[in-house]
Amino acid sequence: MPIIELLILTIILVLIAVLALSVRLIFTKKGEFHGGSCQNHNNNLKDQGIGCGCS
Repeated sequence: MPIIELLILTIILVLIAVLALSVRLIFTKKGEFHGGSCQNHNNNLKDQGIGCGCS
């Protein structure tokens, strides 16, 4: 029985973590991810003609 209890607890904790990470997406009218990892900010890649995939 303790394995089932541990599995249920793990699933609940993962669900809480996913909900905490997606609060802005769920509760805003036009929820979307804002790019903070876009590679256009890297001058070396710009010089080589490598652009961002998010634009």
